[in-house]
Amino acid sequence: MPVTIDLDGGTCAIELDGNHSEMPIRDIVITTDADLRASVIHCPAGNALISEDEAQVLVGAGAKDDRRNLIAD
Repeated sequence: MPVTIDLDGGTCAIELDGNHSEMPIRDIVITTDADLRASVIHCPAGNALISEDEAQVLVGAGAKDDRRNLIAD
């Protein structure tokens, strides 16, 4: 699923299950999927896994960072 981040426009677009969703970056919440040990973007079209690089760019641009650091002992 392609994720397009427009830093100049302050938006993020994602294609998920054939649905296009575009939203302001400030409205995005990024969490952690503990089982997959991956970042998840939450948007109107649904939830999707994103890369750590994409997560960092979105957080740096104003997305809410609700990720948890999962450390295995």
